[in-house]
Amino acid sequence: MSNESTRGSDTPHDQLSENASRIDDPAIVEDPSVLEHPRYQQKFPVLTEAEFDRLRRFASVTRHAKGALLYQAGKFSPGVFVLLSGKVRIDGRDGLGHVRTVHTYWQRGEFTSDVTQLSKKPAVVDAYVIEDVEALLMQPDQLSATMVSQADLGEKIMRALILRRTLVIDRGHGAVLVGDAGNACLLALQNFLHRNSFPNIVLDAQHDAEAIAQLERLTPQPEDFPLVFCPNGTVLRNPNEGQLASCLGLIREFNPTHLYDVAIVGAGPAGLAAAVYAASGGLSVAVLDCRAPGGQAGTSARIENYLGFPTGITGQALAG
Repeated sequence: MSNESTRGSDTPHDQLSENASRIDDPAIVEDPSVLEHPRYQQKFPVLTEAEFDRLRRFASVTRHAKGALLYQAGKFSPGVFVLLSGKVRIDGRDGLGHVRTVHTYWQRGEFTSDVTQLSKKPAVVDAYVIEDVEALLMQPDQLSATMVSQADLGEKIMRALILRRTLVIDRGHGAVLVGDAGNACLLALQNFLHRNSFPNIVLDAQHDAEAIAQLERLTPQPEDFPLVFCPNGTVLRNPNEGQLASCLGLIREFNPTHLYDVAIVGAGPAGLAAAVYAASGGLSVAVLDCRAPGGQAGTSARIENYLGFPTGITGQALAG
């Protein structure tokens, strides 16, 4: 398989800095379906002053001028920003450079980010400061400490972070896969991204007008398919799962100086359960799997004999 990457001057995300400069663009509006969603208040809760005060010992005050970029898709976020004042616009973008606003934070007590803060993986959206911001910044380790010591508050934050990830996945932001419908390699990559909860969309190379336009620009050969347009602008030609994971930042970089108490190979139900209980006992745990959390069980359409789920559960939901 070829893993050629192209990053010419015409790649979609050479325009990223231009996007950052048009923070007041009236053409970029929040998707109204997000506002109308029945779980909107759970996705974007506003912390009370009492909850706010409880967070202060886990965070530090930061200030950011209008036009600043708090974090961007494909790069690591410094943490969760809890708004004291100002406005932050969250934009989702796909591998072809399309931008759509997911949410605008403007109320004191709202907080940014999604579940990548806990998994220490790159962000999947951009966060622009559209009005000078003062915020409390909780770094990933501080967020984890909050989850442990402030159970009720941690539950509210956790629920919001998870629901936001599903929102971005539903909207199709993230990687763009281009190929012929039914292509085995395309389906394998799509399944890999689905199991790792990474947002993506698929375009038909034969019938989708935008896909055809991109192919005219790149002039790929038949053996180059499927093509993958990563959020950072890189174009992969017929990548394998490892190459795709590397481009998307899904492969964790381990600190070579850190000593782990436990290494668990295989992130199926047993491996995940062992990791949770070992970590809750204060051990430092590393869990390894060749593809995704859930292991082989994660591919099951229905598991009917797992403790705690008498009516059955899908392997993907169990892994989640």
